[in-house]
Amino acid sequence: MLEPVLKPTAPRFSINFGSFFGKIFCSMLNTAAKFCQKVAQNLWKIETRWVLRQALKSGVKKDSGQVLNKFIPIMIKKIFFITLLISNGSLAAGYSTGIYSTSGLGNSYAGSVTGIHDASDVFFNPAISANLANSELIVSETYLKINSKPEHVSSNKSGINENNAGVDSQIPELFFAMPINKKMAFALAITSPFGLATKYDQNWVGRYHAVESSIATVNFNPSLSYKFFDDLSVGVGLVAQYYKTTLTKMVNIGYDAIGKAHGSDLGYGYNLGASYRFDEYLKFGVGYRSKIDHTLIGTSQIINFAYSDIQAKTTTPESLVAGIAFKADKNLELAYDANWTRWSRLKKLSIHAYQNSILSETATFNWHDSFLHSIGANFTLNDQWLIRSGLAYEKDATSDSARDPKIPTSDRVWISAGFNYKINKSWEIDVAYVHQFFKTAKVDLINASAGNLNAHYKTRVDVFSIAAKQMF
Repeated sequence: MLEPVLKPTAPRFSINFGSFFGKIFCSMLNTAAKFCQKVAQNLWKIETRWVLRQALKSGVKKDSGQVLNKFIPIMIKKIFFITLLISNGSLAAGYSTGIYSTSGLGNSYAGSVTGIHDASDVFFNPAISANLANSELIVSETYLKINSKPEHVSSNKSGINENNAGVDSQIPELFFAMPINKKMAFALAITSPFGLATKYDQNWVGRYHAVESSIATVNFNPSLSYKFFDDLSVGVGLVAQYYKTTLTKMVNIGYDAIGKAHGSDLGYGYNLGASYRFDEYLKFGVGYRSKIDHTLIGTSQIINFAYSDIQAKTTTPESLVAGIAFKADKNLELAYDANWTRWSRLKKLSIHAYQNSILSETATFNWHDSFLHSIGANFTLNDQWLIRSGLAYEKDATSDSARDPKIPTSDRVWISAGFNYKINKSWEIDVAYVHQFFKTAKVDLINASAGNLNAHYKTRVDVFSIAAKQMF
């Protein structure tokens, strides 16, 4: 009988890039490996049986090396997907993560829709893959350090003040693009475009509004692009989006009990894009992502008091982005992007409880559309180094009258920087850093059962991202 050939321990990466930055990247891989270790341990028994079964079916001999070479890459992809599912965090307007690519982050996403970066730009514009000279595989990891502190808190409910509602998050991503022929190309983007994570003490004064809130999404987005002629390309993609949310708060039933609702769904949408080059200096891009409707199925309960199956409908909004890029000289490229997201779709979230009406609830949002305006510059130092910088202003989807402690975001300014380092003809590394300055967010809620809540949120976000790119 064929014996297991793997153990679920975090591997040690020691790729010889011959540079200090290679060591940095290996360190990041090792950190990510440890992060995935717990997931791998839980999946281990199931995945080992799957590997052995597939090995026998395909005629692989009882040789550990053959099993490793053929089936371990598939297991890595599965673990990567599970890692995406447990990632969340909110950086952008509404409950967008604001994490779409490392290279784009370095420019605050300016130039992404025109394709000035790499294959990761297909998230904004599926037409970009037709303009790539080679096949590209990009794997990235982004860490969000989020501090969101409610100050000047007042309520007609007793309790403590919360020090920090922000939850740090890690978000991995994967991009792949390859030419099919001289005219067509295929691309795949696996991303987590929407997410939310806030957490309060169970004894804080706003506990009847929110304690712990999380949203996690995974987009699986294959696309095709076609180049009509050298200057014009178009693209279309299909989007499968997995959406999962968990919301908890305290409920007063004569004493404080934990109320918890969770649900998930798989929804579908599409994206479109076009890219046009006016001349060797100026190019234009436009991209559209459709809304995706979700019917969340799950359960709701007040611990040791009430329980019910639930259904709730929600929608992740459509977005439209357009931009230009200008090659000022052989070393300097400038870009501007404008991104609109239709958050006005999110008026309310109604939870219908089938077995116990006490668990039915409606949350009102009344959000408005958000806008992100970004400018960026790329400067080529030499054959190996490219420096990125960016500045952006983002108008948030919430307002003082509709803001909730689950999502205490506000208008903000992005400042970003990054670099690209070419290790050799096949490998590159991208690194990016973003700091966001948030306007003070005011929460002013009046609720007979949950209590009135007034607070001023001081929020700051730091983002660190690294990506490895292979060209072949």
